[in-house]
Amino acid sequence: MTVQTHAPSRVSSRVPSLVTYAALVVALLFWCTYALINQLPIGSLVKAGAAIAVLQVLPGALIWRTVRPRDGWLLEDLMMGFAMGFTVAVPAQTIAGLMHSRIPAIVVPLLVIAVFLGVPVLRRRVLEARWTPLSWWMGPLIALLSLVAYPQTRDYFNQNLLWSDQAWRPHVDAYLHQALASEILTRGPVGWPTVDGEDLGYQWFAHAWIAHVTATSGVGLDHVLTRVLPAIMPLLAVGCFVVLGLRLGGPKVAAITAVLSMAGGQGQPWGLVGGALPITPLSPTLGLGIPTLVALVLVLATRWRGTAQRGAFWLIPVLTIIATGTKGSTSPIVIAGLGLAVLAMLLWNRKMVLPIVIDAAVMGVALVATMAIVFHGSVAGLKLDIHASADQTGLAALLGGLTSDTMVYSVSAAVILAALTRGALAFALPFSRATRVDPVSWLLIGATIAGAFAVGIFAHPGKSQGYFTATAIPLAAVGSALGAQQLWRAFGARRSLLVAAVGAVAGLVFVKGVLVFTGRLSSRDYDHFWKLAVIAAVVLVVAGVVGAFVGGHKWAQTALTAVALTGLLAGVFNVADALRKTIEHPTEYALTNVRTLGAVTSAELRAARYIRDHSNVEDLVMTNRHCTAPREPRNGCDSRRWLVTAFTERQSLVEGWTATPKATEIAPNGRDSVFVNYWKPQILELNDNFIAAPTADAQKKLWDLGVRWVYVENTRPHAKDLAPYATLGLRTKDASAWKLNPPK
Repeated sequence: MTVQTHAPSRVSSRVPSLVTYAALVVALLFWCTYALINQLPIGSLVKAGAAIAVLQVLPGALIWRTVRPRDGWLLEDLMMGFAMGFTVAVPAQTIAGLMHSRIPAIVVPLLVIAVFLGVPVLRRRVLEARWTPLSWWMGPLIALLSLVAYPQTRDYFNQNLLWSDQAWRPHVDAYLHQALASEILTRGPVGWPTVDGEDLGYQWFAHAWIAHVTATSGVGLDHVLTRVLPAIMPLLAVGCFVVLGLRLGGPKVAAITAVLSMAGGQGQPWGLVGGALPITPLSPTLGLGIPTLVALVLVLATRWRGTAQRGAFWLIPVLTIIATGTKGSTSPIVIAGLGLAVLAMLLWNRKMVLPIVIDAAVMGVALVATMAIVFHGSVAGLKLDIHASADQTGLAALLGGLTSDTMVYSVSAAVILAALTRGALAFALPFSRATRVDPVSWLLIGATIAGAFAVGIFAHPGKSQGYFTATAIPLAAVGSALGAQQLWRAFGARRSLLVAAVGAVAGLVFVKGVLVFTGRLSSRDYDHFWKLAVIAAVVLVVAGVVGAFVGGHKWAQTALTAVALTGLLAGVFNVADALRKTIEHPTEYALTNVRTLGAVTSAELRAARYIRDHSNVEDLVMTNRHCTAPREPRNGCDSRRWLVTAFTERQSLVEGWTATPKATEIAPNGRDSVFVNYWKPQILELNDNFIAAPTADAQKKLWDLGVRWVYVENTRPHAKDLAPYATLGLRTKDASAWKLNPPK
């Protein structure tokens, strides 16, 4: 191949590398300390950290060292060790859950370690893989960029408490993720945990990881989900971005990749907040999808460039399955990139067509298999619908709705273009022969395009089409980083700095100056929208003209680069402004009372945990609370209530039914699935009536359905005493736990 995967340079001094890893240790201590002062017990931190290190990262690093190029970095083995350890943890925990035993969760990783250290050929590869020092500034850069996630982590910790003397309101999805993790922990992926009899057609691999940490460490699911994972994710994500850049282009590309991934954004002139990051504690699936995505791309790249060890090919289907089951948006964007790479190689490098076609075919088969086995064929309401997609955008909300096809297509085009800006410089790669014949360039460009177009043409009840764009962030960022490196070499230092200055000034005007001149958009003011669009276009044209002026004989290239930099740097300025606002004005989460929408109390959690500690894993639990508000569970009930399932760690007869495949099937449009009535009203009536006024007949019917425990919440109608049909286990001020007696 013309382009080679970047090989580490060897330096005699280890001091720079020591500085880097010391900075990473300090950053890790900061994030761990921050979790500790936000209610995480130190014992939970130590035990979870040990389990992750020994039973995930260690076996994963051994696997990675057998397939990666011989020269590498300790940072790479740690980050990709986590990725490959993830591929061990998911099947290990699946087996453990299905067997109702935590032993396989521990034994399987230990067996992997034994195999890779015991088999001579594998042990030799592990030992032959070498570490090369990193530049001194790499660690401080990673540490600094991880702090970009501080505001969202702070808000998440403040909202999602582990305990309190008063009621609090956790994020509405927090206990759904915990309930899903409890399903994999105790029973395996056999059904939807909050509604008995429903399929688990969902991306549950991230929840399997959470369950694996709990199974191997004994740390509670809520501690892992709401404290441990948010604490390690910022450093893990930035480290993966750096490794991606290091392998594909070297230290400078790694730095730009990390900066654009964490501090880049969508360049747009509409005044929308542009601070969305590639990670968020609210979505464990998004963050945990990053390591496997990076590992998959690196396996493809090193194979194509001839530097991977033998056997790397077999990681392609494994990583495709794991990445897809973790975040469903991962593999499709990579396959889209492979499709574009095939077309490009047909034109410029035909000897690479067959290898890419084979890799694409393998990924395609693995994706289809994952969709069938893990997702049960469900796409959770995702559909191709430009009109619905445009209506779900933030720009449409700012405009108060879209009233014509012209506005629909214009808004769709606007959000697609904004989503492309982070990867704008990647489009420079085809203009050099060395990168034009490299399929990696086209993979990155294709993935960037796929991620951007998804948000403009697909619709989803939960607006999850945006996750395609978020998933593509590191690939768009490394594409721009490689493009920037190529442009710097082509233009020279002086001309590159001049063009960058033009892009910076124009980007600032694009994201701020246009609004200052015209004022902010208001509802139904479509004339204002067009005025903003015209002025923004003028800014781009002026940037291009000035870029051409400073470019000399390369005026065409510098003009296009100035326009691309305008959009890219506008996104950076947008993120910087959003971060400034969130730091200056943190979200306040006041404590509340038990009847407030979405409120939970420590007393409620104690009752649920009592059932967990005194029941069998196959026992069915029932509850009289189904809605985020304490109201009747029909005709407008927001059924995102998952507390009982999450903390009993048992299958519920019916708690909250939003997000089930059936709810999405019944109500596929917008947020309708949040308020859809339960489709088995007779079960719901039996459930609630027994708790309000128990009878022997209802007791028998519930027993025959498999119910063994009753969780009674005091905010809903309930009998003072369920005896003789159930025996009281625990009563708190807000809830009680009862064991259903066998019918006579």
